[in-house]
Amino acid sequence: MASPRMTLKDVVDDMRSRGCRLAPMTIADRIEDGTFPFGKITGTGNTGRRTFMIFRKDYEAWAEQYLGG
Repeated sequence: MASPRMTLKDVVDDMRSRGCRLAPMTIADRIEDGTFPFGKITGTGNTGRRTFMIFRKDYEAWAEQYLGG
C-alpha cells in the first residue's frame, strides 16, 4: 500500500509518467504560489530549502482532473 504522503520527487515522477515534464523547482514554486493546490510548504531551512506536505489523495484527485490517467 502506498504512503498517504508524497515527496516532491514522487510528484515529479508521476507528472512525467503522465506526459507533464516540469522541473522539480517549477513544481515546488507552483506549490508555493498556490497554482498547484495539492501541497503546502511546511518549512524553509537556513539554506532556503523548502519542505512540503503533499497528501497523495489530494495530488491524485488534482492529477486525474488536470493531467488525466
